[in-house]
Amino acid sequence: MADMKKMDKAEVMRASGERVWQAVRDGRAVKDPSLLNRFLALIYVDLKKYTFCYWYGFPAARLPEEVTVTQPPRRLDDIFDDEWLTQLNAAYAAIDTPEKRAAFLVVPESSSGDLEIRPLEELPALIGSRFFLAFSDPSTSTTHPGWPLRNLLALVVHHWGRLVSECDVLCYRHEARHGRVQSGHSLVLSVHLGGNFVVADGKDGVPGFVGWERNAAGQLGPRSVDLSASLDPARLMENALELNLQLMRWRLAPTLDLETVASTRCLLLGAGTLGCSVARCLVSWGVRTVTFVDNSVVSYSNPARQSLYTERDCRDGGRLKCDAAADALRAVSPAVTARGENLTVPMAGHSVPDRLEIHVRADVEKLEALIAEHDAIFLLLDTREARWLPTLIAAAQRKIVINAALGFDTFLVMRHGVVGESGPDDSEKLGCYFCNDVVGPADSTRDRTLDQQCTVTRPGVGMMAGALAVELLVGLLQSPLKGRCPAFGTTRGGTGDNETEASENPLGPVPHQIRGFLARHMYMIPACMAFPMCTACSQPVLEEYTSRGWEFVLQVLNDAAYLERLTGLSRLHEETDLDQVWALSDSEESNS
Repeated sequence: MADMKKMDKAEVMRASGERVWQAVRDGRAVKDPSLLNRFLALIYVDLKKYTFCYWYGFPAARLPEEVTVTQPPRRLDDIFDDEWLTQLNAAYAAIDTPEKRAAFLVVPESSSGDLEIRPLEELPALIGSRFFLAFSDPSTSTTHPGWPLRNLLALVVHHWGRLVSECDVLCYRHEARHGRVQSGHSLVLSVHLGGNFVVADGKDGVPGFVGWERNAAGQLGPRSVDLSASLDPARLMENALELNLQLMRWRLAPTLDLETVASTRCLLLGAGTLGCSVARCLVSWGVRTVTFVDNSVVSYSNPARQSLYTERDCRDGGRLKCDAAADALRAVSPAVTARGENLTVPMAGHSVPDRLEIHVRADVEKLEALIAEHDAIFLLLDTREARWLPTLIAAAQRKIVINAALGFDTFLVMRHGVVGESGPDDSEKLGCYFCNDVVGPADSTRDRTLDQQCTVTRPGVGMMAGALAVELLVGLLQSPLKGRCPAFGTTRGGTGDNETEASENPLGPVPHQIRGFLARHMYMIPACMAFPMCTACSQPVLEEYTSRGWEFVLQVLNDAAYLERLTGLSRLHEETDLDQVWALSDSEESNS
């Protein structure tokens, strides 16, 4: 591109014009008028981005001021009748070589009585009779001829300027309409040639030449065109996917907001069975930004159930899941911006040794940054306690959270409530994953064998849950309230069918939870409001996290029971135990 900019455009035009003028002087252009119609093309091609930068030049001689048009242009059908036009079109089509069609002579009243086309070299023989100097005109202007006329006039003046001082020029244009060739829109000019040709601004007997094309802005400069949409395989795939999504809007859901879905940045915490299924479904909806967070490697047991991995990813100890998943997703859809983050999510109840505090703190800060730069967070982790910290951070940052968890033949897909403008104690907020628990998160892997630590589930459950998780997010994004959208089956602060929200959402009402039971092939869509003693999203927890930050997180990692004391769950347990004691005491007294 730099070489194209540095090129001396005036010198390039002069050199090309000199070749045209040489053909004029030695008479070759008289026998082959196509030599008058040279053109230049400066082209730069970016083969990686499929962009083309080009600048066309059409060398045209600068004629002296004596060469003028003596009257306004006229249409050919104002001069020729239909019979002559038909004869002209037939004679033009009968020219045996394309080169001779560049310029020719039209004699309307020949000795035979019919219109004839003659070659240029016969011009001296036609002096004193009626003829038209004609050329194939590429212009579509109704008032101006095309650039080839300049060089043709230079040729005529140079060879026969003393014989011809005035001539009629036919700018021949033809087009096919309704199966017939029509040329009545051609232009006829009356030109004063001015005698012998005088070199205009030329050197060494060569006239000056102009002809660099102007760009779209009307300035002398190159044009550019981006053909990536037609040539780039990635763009072709992106356009095909977009067309498939647009068909849904055109045919079934006119108000479907695909742009919001595509621009939603999704963070997937976990790149296992659920992570792979969710990622594939997100791509199907046109989501362009997906980030995987995981710290494990691909094992030989993974590819069968986890659709983004292959046997090759398992070799040599296995690739990092986050990187392998990102690469696979880009292979599925090159338009997706996918990346992997090798990160261990700190878990409540998993104590942190002093020597690892710096590393764990860095992981927490990295997780906070990742959640901050994304719009929707998917919790697809293996254990319950691994979901606590992302739930807390996302609640504090008011992010959309979609949670999915698997059992053997059951699954849970839910969205977390988002805190409203009134603050953390918003009574209208839906519950999170921990709002149904009356105990705090703890180390669920302790004292368990390896097989007990693995999630055992029917193969289809993960795909079902992953698909529903994405559909839940897409339905949520269609609501003007986004994360604050009330759940199907509830109204704000109460219960009942939310018919208004359902009618406004092109994908139907959005539930709070979807609980699936594959053994009975049934679903439940319960909804619950936020629990005031929740260990992840309640007001005391959010305030403690906001004020203390890392110190609070570290305390919970080392002592998960602290959450129960902070939220009042421990007091609730004590009161429950005391009630049981009194109930037992009453029973003993009655039996005595």
